[in-house]
Amino acid sequence: MISIRSLPLPAILSLAASMVLAADPAPKWLVPDQILFADDFSDARGEIKLDRRNAPDAPWQPNQGTRWEVVDGVLRGRASSPEFQAAHETHKGVHPRIVLSKTPEKYVLRFSMRLIDGVPFEAGKRRSVAPFIEIGHHVCRVTWDLNGATPLADGDTTQLAVDKAFKLIPGKWETVLIERRDDEVLVQFADGPVFHGKHASYVTDPHAVMLGGLEAGTLEIDNVTLWSVKDGTQPDWAAFAARLPPQQNLVLRPKTPGRLAAEKKAAEAKSKSN
Repeated sequence: MISIRSLPLPAILSLAASMVLAADPAPKWLVPDQILFADDFSDARGEIKLDRRNAPDAPWQPNQGTRWEVVDGVLRGRASSPEFQAAHETHKGVHPRIVLSKTPEKYVLRFSMRLIDGVPFEAGKRRSVAPFIEIGHHVCRVTWDLNGATPLADGDTTQLAVDKAFKLIPGKWETVLIERRDDEVLVQFADGPVFHGKHASYVTDPHAVMLGGLEAGTLEIDNVTLWSVKDGTQPDWAAFAARLPPQQNLVLRPKTPGRLAAEKKAAEAKSKSN
């Protein structure tokens, strides 16, 4: 957790103003039950490393060799080392990305994130990846590209909505609330849009949440709380959902051969289990 006592007065006043404007969003759809996991990074832990052999169930799992540490009350991530990138043809870890592995099949998750710096996303440039929040690996991804903020489905091939005005501003904290159950996802931003997606491709086993920053940049995460959920919905959910814009279901690109092969394999495994 960030300590304001170490900040200069102008920064404290700016932070106070942002707190007034950016109240934590409350669940609109699901009803939280028990806290399953919480982390405010107030205890210094130093570097966090991926260790699938000795700590396969660790809550935080750096992805693609990226470098993460708990410092100054936040979880701070950087791209992988030059040596790691030179040794890999793909999945080089050119931007910070980390997985929260504790999320179950249905849940409410709140956290804060901010970009510190990095190379701006360039469409069409190889290995240039837009910042993202991924809810299940390539299941539901909210990404920030040249069109603004966009929730995707079906292996990142289908756009469900877009907010062209909502940008991630380096240095500005964004508080995010995710609600997920079955084939639906609701994502709220304290200072931004509400995205609701309902798609058959959201029904899948991978449930972990991954956060990704800008190429060669730094990403910070703070104040993470994960809840289980009760049956049913919030009392005002139907009225709230009726005010949301209709879902687009705009196909942006065809599925890759790898994605099609993975879907076929999953379908065959499901058929055998039945």
